[in-house]
Amino acid sequence: MDQADNIAEMGEKPEVKSETIDQDISAQEVNLTHGEFHTVRGINVTLRQAGAHTINAEQVTMRQGGAVKVEAEHLKMTQGGLIAAKTRKADLKASVSTLIVAEGPVHLDQSGAQVLATKGDVTMDQSGAVVLISRSVKAEHSGATFLIAREVEGDIKTVFGPKESLIFGAAAGIAAGLTCFLFRLLNKSR
Repeated sequence: MDQADNIAEMGEKPEVKSETIDQDISAQEVNLTHGEFHTVRGINVTLRQAGAHTINAEQVTMRQGGAVKVEAEHLKMTQGGLIAAKTRKADLKASVSTLIVAEGPVHLDQSGAQVLATKGDVTMDQSGAVVLISRSVKAEHSGATFLIAREVEGDIKTVFGPKESLIFGAAAGIAAGLTCFLFRLLNKSR
């Protein structure tokens, strides 16, 4: 059963303001303002100065809002924050995220992501990422600690490029393995 079939059973258009709701909200159009919500499902979900634990929708728009987990076809966020998002397309402006996994294009404008992985292209303007994995990156005044991309265009400062990222990862893996091995040896001798 797909998203549209599930939504067909939902209500028309709930608009909720200034509440804390522990139950699920499901509707085709959901507009949430000044509240905290648990699970929100719909075709179009809009949060304004509101937060939700889980959002599942085709279109998610957050303005000065936040979420723990978002699954959406298209995510648009302005001055917001989220922990994890799985999306086809993402547009972030003056926002932060811990993890974004996308199938298509991602646009960051004065935004940051700890981990951003996409099969599509990334466009960045005055933005940054700790780990950035993409097919191509177009950037202006941006940065990334670890960058893995086939094509890079524009002004992006990196700490580790593709080769350095792989070497660092291999070295970190060897160091972690050696540390675990030494701890096992020390614990056996006691």
